[in-house]
Amino acid sequence: MKKSIIAVLALAAALTSCDFKDFGDINVSPNAPGTPYTDLLFTNACYTTRGFICNTSYDRWIQAWPGYIAEAGNNQFGSLGTTYEFDTRGYYYGSMKILNLIIELNTDEETKSGVNVMTFCTSNENQIAVALTLRAYIMQHLTDVLGPLPWSEAWKGESDDNWFPAFDSQQDIYTALFNDLEKAYGMFNESAKLSSADVLYGGNIAKWKKLNATIRMNMALRISDVDPATAKTRFAKAYADGGITTNADHFVYKHDTNATTATFYGVGNLNYGSRDLAWGPNKLIVDALKEYQDPRMFTYFTIGEDAYFGTRPGDPADFDAYIGIQHGMPNNDEVTTQRDVACSVSQKYCQQTATYGLFTANRSLLNIAEAIELGLISGDAASVYEQAIAASFDYEGAEGADEYIAAHPLPADKEGALHEIRMQRWLAGFMCDGLEAWADWRRTNVPALELTDFQKLNYVGHTTLPSRMIYSDTDKERNQEQYDAAIAKYYGGNDDRWGRVWWDVAPNE
Repeated sequence: MKKSIIAVLALAAALTSCDFKDFGDINVSPNAPGTPYTDLLFTNACYTTRGFICNTSYDRWIQAWPGYIAEAGNNQFGSLGTTYEFDTRGYYYGSMKILNLIIELNTDEETKSGVNVMTFCTSNENQIAVALTLRAYIMQHLTDVLGPLPWSEAWKGESDDNWFPAFDSQQDIYTALFNDLEKAYGMFNESAKLSSADVLYGGNIAKWKKLNATIRMNMALRISDVDPATAKTRFAKAYADGGITTNADHFVYKHDTNATTATFYGVGNLNYGSRDLAWGPNKLIVDALKEYQDPRMFTYFTIGEDAYFGTRPGDPADFDAYIGIQHGMPNNDEVTTQRDVACSVSQKYCQQTATYGLFTANRSLLNIAEAIELGLISGDAASVYEQAIAASFDYEGAEGADEYIAAHPLPADKEGALHEIRMQRWLAGFMCDGLEAWADWRRTNVPALELTDFQKLNYVGHTTLPSRMIYSDTDKERNQEQYDAAIAKYYGGNDDRWGRVWWDVAPNE
């Protein structure tokens, strides 16, 4: 018995003298990378941009709400049911947190010179600048969709033990993003190139600088109704820095041969496909292209031999042969009836290696033309407007740009000019950044995006498509108190899809 007691006491003494925090490598996964490489991190963050072209393989509201595509198999989403909410979790926990880590690794004196950092670029400043730029681009989309969101207190759980960050106003978020972007612009060093891990611009710093200025011009234009003085100052500075004006510098996402489910490739793609949840051309964009006799019709859509489910009737060069599908029909039979005679979305958007515009030269130039008309900067709006249309035709591979421009000159009066600039931006935005097109409509009401009679029955009192998304259940439940406070402060206690974000002050037509 004595021996047993002594043995137990000896074991207890040995155990109590151990450091239980040090288990060696027992908790280290041999399959997880021990050192974060900024080039791999940046590539991962770049993938996020695909979600602004289209959100999922099935519910494609990001292209549907601006009037570009419509359900071709049933009316599951056209009714604007309760499924429409926007989840920010993946952006906060994923891409933006990754970009924060890149900034941290390039700022910390102990890590900034490591091989895992220098492999991406020998300039710490360039890495910080592109991370700030891409993070601002992502965050602008999130706040434009929802409005107030955590920003100044975001990602401070570990550092400040703040796991429930307050929601900043959209105005404060915009101010912070403007400041970050201007800071980033001043840090760019064109003598040091990023590695090929930059899948968006191939490491070209000069192009990142132009994108940075372009994003700032876009943000300034967006707030031009609610804060014209700030819009004028910010736009003029960004314009002087120089943005995207040619297709050689445009911001696009190009899939490669490794893509198994690219934006519209693979499972649940466009053009009716083998699933009931497929989508096709929206009647709104098809009819508008007919009205304008716009040759981009023939690059966006097809009724030829490559049309899905058989060749549609008619001459592929005849505008009247193209028919679209109305989004939001009362029953599936009507959807099917329209689908059977509708044109198809061009197969170039459904290829494994398809390229989609994120910020095209057309959009940038038309932003500049609108800024001139609004008096934010001086210049020749008509000349810029014509450059923009020519850039769009070139980007889409459409013919007849000169004839089209001659047939659609910029009106001499300000109201007419603004409407035409905005309409041309919408016409050129097909299969590009859908959230940008939706934001344009919310700010300008161009084009008219009205609910169908069926949708109006579901949402009595509303005549247009929603003005914002609602917060997801995940975002609410994980930060309920701060969410409740934000909804009470900024939306009168009602998290509603027809509420208005800060910059959306133009009356609906």
